[in-house]
Amino acid sequence: MTTREGAHDEAVQAGGTEPNTSLTAVVGVVSAILLFAIVVALQAFFYHSERAEDQRKVIAVAPEELSQLRAQQQELLHTYKWVDPAKGVVAIPIERAMEIVVKEGGNVVPPVLGKPTPAPTPGRH
Repeated sequence: MTTREGAHDEAVQAGGTEPNTSLTAVVGVVSAILLFAIVVALQAFFYHSERAEDQRKVIAVAPEELSQLRAQQQELLHTYKWVDPAKGVVAIPIERAMEIVVKEGGNVVPPVLGKPTPAPTPGRH
C-alpha cells in the first residue's frame, strides 16, 4: 500500500470524506426555488386575506350618514304625518297609498280644496 492510498483509507474510516459538490449545488438550487415559491404563495395569501378584510370592514359597511338618511327616508315612507294642517293635507304610508290606488283602479284624483277646475275635453283647444 502506498502512502497516499493509506491516508485516503484512514480518512474514509474516520468519516472525513470529501463533500459531493454537485449534489450540494442541486440541493441548494432546489431549496432556493422552493423557498421562493413558498414566499410568493404566502404573499399572495396575505394580499388575498387583506382584500377580503377590507371588503368586509370598509366597503361592505355603509357610512353612518347614508344609514341615517335611509332610515329617515324609510320613516317618511311608512308613517302618517301632517303636510299642511291648515289645509288638511296628510301624508300616508306608501303601502296604504298603493292599496287605495289599487282599490280605485288607478283613477285616484287628489282632493282639491276650493273651487274645482274643469277638466279639458278631448278635441277642443
